[in-house]
Amino acid sequence: MTWADIFLIVAIIGFLAAWWIRGLASRGKWLVGFAVLALAASLWGVLDNRWQAGVGVVVSVCFLLALAIGHFGRKRTGVPYLSGPLLTVLGLTAIVPLILFPVWRLPAPSGPHAVGVRTFELEDASRSGVFTKADAPRRLLVRVWYPAEPAAGATTRNYFDAGETRTTARTMGGLLGFGPLLSYMKHVRTNAFEDAPLLADAHGLPTIFYSHGYTSFLGQNSALFEDLASHGYVVYSVQHTGDSSATLFADGTVVEIDPALIEESKKDADDDSETRKAMVQGATGETFDERLAGQLKYAEDSLARDDRIRVQSPRTWVADQIFVHDRLQAGEVPEAIWPIAAACDLTRTGEMGMSFGGATAGTIALLDPRCIAAINMDGGDFHFLAFNADMPVPFLMLHSDRSGLYSAMGVTPKGEPRSFNDFSYERFAHAGQQQNVYRVEIKDSQHLGLSDFTLFMRRPLRDALLGTTPTEVMIGAQNDLVREFFDKFLRGKQNEFPEAQFKKYAEWVVPYKNTGLSEWWLAKPEEERADIERRIEELKAKVKWDELRPNRSEETARESQPEA
Repeated sequence: MTWADIFLIVAIIGFLAAWWIRGLASRGKWLVGFAVLALAASLWGVLDNRWQAGVGVVVSVCFLLALAIGHFGRKRTGVPYLSGPLLTVLGLTAIVPLILFPVWRLPAPSGPHAVGVRTFELEDASRSGVFTKADAPRRLLVRVWYPAEPAAGATTRNYFDAGETRTTARTMGGLLGFGPLLSYMKHVRTNAFEDAPLLADAHGLPTIFYSHGYTSFLGQNSALFEDLASHGYVVYSVQHTGDSSATLFADGTVVEIDPALIEESKKDADDDSETRKAMVQGATGETFDERLAGQLKYAEDSLARDDRIRVQSPRTWVADQIFVHDRLQAGEVPEAIWPIAAACDLTRTGEMGMSFGGATAGTIALLDPRCIAAINMDGGDFHFLAFNADMPVPFLMLHSDRSGLYSAMGVTPKGEPRSFNDFSYERFAHAGQQQNVYRVEIKDSQHLGLSDFTLFMRRPLRDALLGTTPTEVMIGAQNDLVREFFDKFLRGKQNEFPEAQFKKYAEWVVPYKNTGLSEWWLAKPEEERADIERRIEELKAKVKWDELRPNRSEETARESQPEA
């Protein structure tokens, strides 16, 4: 809680106690004092981005009105049977929002190292006019978490600084329906020390690149990044300018979310076209044939109209991540970042992302030979490159509860809900049989729950948006699954992933079996299969993914990646 929260709660409790205790000495002065304190504390909170304290402003004014109407100076006896319960309910109404939207430190990382964090900018002059004016180079904000040795007395970073609170947080809140929604998270303390020195003698550190969800921001999984860094990983998170919440650069420049994206999103929400029907069919159709037909039509329609969200953005995000990787590997980074980049193993890296960023990670794993393991956290295959394709590296598809997508689309599943990625990350002919492709589900979670947001909203308020999975499970399972996956395949540790996590979170974390797909596929006539595969390859060719493939020899670290 913030100090304003504490003072407000104390003032409300004090006022209510004095109201009920009619015989209290100097009762009138206590009542006035507590009411004024409640008003001051709530106003302080509202002015300091604790919008939940706004209810306290109204309630404290009601307290003062009650005093004026009741002539607080008169001696009263007896129990206030009428006014007491009414004012008590009002007081509790002011406290409830503070409890439903808690402010506390991110959970402590589980590793032995302190965590440092730095934010920097990279500019790609070779790409201009990307979701902005034609002559503007591509500007990217990047944040890195790493094992550190902070100086004595150093303090940790707030989740949002003042500038991010005015820009990034408010944009993200607006996209969720209420601009100030996330602004109170400026009071949340992280466990990362800003600009702390890198761990002494660090070298060859395992390195992971991350992409956020569509329209989100680079710090949305900070608890996960901190946990990884505390175990010796370096995590670079890229904010995809124009497709993200507002981006604030160090020189004060603010790049808002691209208005064209907002317009297209609104159009999609109101769309009743054949394309949208195909999208729903592709995700929720009863049979593999229905789902495949829907997904193919959806991809064809998107490519035909050069769709912003499903064609332009996927290419841009992949190019962003490869560009950042290239610059770091070449040492062409700000001076403050160079020691961290030099300590990283940038020849054998991991990729991960959430939602749209998860789809980006899967695509980079297919394009960039430096990637030797990848994780998609609840993202669809928007890029389509992984459709009917075997992943060349170990891959984790981490799902929220599969029923959530059906509910969001207004469809009641007939039978067991299927994954929206059944057709991706393995070839149809042997889907469900690849040893290094893991499909895992967190029961009762919602899509946005695979982020830090579940920490900052209590049940029952968060159930519809984030799911009913307990917070400690939602955060703990993500951290453990991601860390142990990369420990096994990036570091070569002999651990018990994923069986250990299935056992630890037995009621919540379960494997998803992509069963039935290969049998369905192999039962088709050879000519039909060949026609479908030709259609798929033609779609992939239209996106021209090979143009983004890093220009380097295929003789890479993939050849020496750890065995499962």
